[in-house]
Amino acid sequence: MVRLGLVGAGWWAREVHGPAFYGAGAQIVGVYAAGSSRAIALAEAYGARVYDDYEQLLEHVDAVAISTPDAFHVPLALKAVEHNRHVFLEKPVGVSLQEAVQLLQRVEARGIVAMTALTSRADWAAESALGYLGRLGTIIAFRGAFLADYLADPGAPIPWRARLSGGGPAGVVGDLGAHLFDLATWLLGRRLEEVQAHVAISFPGRENPDLAGILVRTGQVYGVLELSRVHPIRPQNLFLELEGERGALRVVPALAGKAADGALFFSKRPGSWEPLPLDPALLRGRDPEEPWGLFHFRELARRFVAAVKEGSTPSPSLRDGVVAQAVIQAVLESANLRSWREVSDV
Repeated sequence: MVRLGLVGAGWWAREVHGPAFYGAGAQIVGVYAAGSSRAIALAEAYGARVYDDYEQLLEHVDAVAISTPDAFHVPLALKAVEHNRHVFLEKPVGVSLQEAVQLLQRVEARGIVAMTALTSRADWAAESALGYLGRLGTIIAFRGAFLADYLADPGAPIPWRARLSGGGPAGVVGDLGAHLFDLATWLLGRRLEEVQAHVAISFPGRENPDLAGILVRTGQVYGVLELSRVHPIRPQNLFLELEGERGALRVVPALAGKAADGALFFSKRPGSWEPLPLDPALLRGRDPEEPWGLFHFRELARRFVAAVKEGSTPSPSLRDGVVAQAVIQAVLESANLRSWREVSDV
């Protein structure tokens, strides 16, 4: 059995990480959350111990699941790797490409199992999309967006995500962009090579971007991507459209409500959007009527626990997360320089 420590005790750890890993057969033996009373309640739910010292937790686990503000991801993960512990890490991997690559190098040098929580790779609709790509012919263009409202209120208190000390310099480019960049990379079957971007802070007091508009080139394929955490309309919405020589595919992963709310659409050239059935085999025993987040993480947790037991590389891997981090970095550099930037090939 894999002994797991939960690092962070926020609502995501409580509602998603804990239940998902417990359901995947991991033994949750400890919770580390510095100065957090919430850690007590989270630990009690699994008969686990609360640790005030992170290194003490690492002495009693095989792996950790890190769910903290972005700025702490890499330092906590590096410490776990020093103790030869496996790492499940929320996205984005870090607050810079340099630190993300440093973590990847340490993980690969020690043979550590590490996964980045890129949820589209466990989404029913997004996984089903792989089976329809052959209908498109050669891909010639793509477009997508991740629009959310969680910082749409200009008068709300400023959370850690909008501060450099917690969310780093990327803001929405890291928080939502990691998902969109990975989804595009995964379904295109190739990395994003060049970007030209504009980013903006929408309301006073915030320290990192609320909005981003991005042009992408990868080989002969051209793309347009949009990100917003100040979109005024609920629920949050992620989509990616792939346009091929024979038709187009629209992929809408579930990011609100239940897992079954994800959808796929196909259009011939010319034509109109028609819904496509999702592959029931990809449920893998999960209930499509349960909340989207738990649905995704049940599968991610299952893969991670299996990879730890087998010593294999899970999907999505830490490297997948670092590939997304390279796009994040290039977007920020492009916006600063107001020019096209190549994406580092990590």
